[in-house]
Amino acid sequence: MIRKLFFTSVCILCIASVRSFAQDYQTALGVRLGNPSGVTVQHYIGGNTALEGILGLGPDWFTLTGLYELHQPFNDPQGLGWYVGGGAHIGGLNGGYDYSNKHYNGGAFILGVDGILGLDYTIPGAPLNLSLDWKPMINLTPFAGFFGGEFGLSVRYTFGR
Repeated sequence: MIRKLFFTSVCILCIASVRSFAQDYQTALGVRLGNPSGVTVQHYIGGNTALEGILGLGPDWFTLTGLYELHQPFNDPQGLGWYVGGGAHIGGLNGGYDYSNKHYNGGAFILGVDGILGLDYTIPGAPLNLSLDWKPMINLTPFAGFFGGEFGLSVRYTFGR
């Protein structure tokens, strides 16, 4: 409970301190390594606001995550910033292990909510964006609960300058 309250407080403070800035690209597409690993696309919809989609792939599961993000630059170095946001995920599990009942099942629908907090770096003069994030989530089905060990590194090609 204290972790959830702390995370919520940090998110509210971060969102309250965000000011508008113009990113030097509009869309970025690439890979995300971590949990979940997969494909990521990020698209700025205005100023410091972006939408991100992550297609996470595992050996017997997949998830599709949609995130709304607020980005804020650091003064130095150029291209470095941080972001915070939230969203949801859906997906499917095909014959995975049911930890709550300690047996394998025949498949399940995955549904949950996500937060995200990360660092973002766009290499000046190059069409390359890197981000390192923490993406805690709350699964509603099939394994209900809080999962806080979701970290990832994304490498994206940027376009639409």
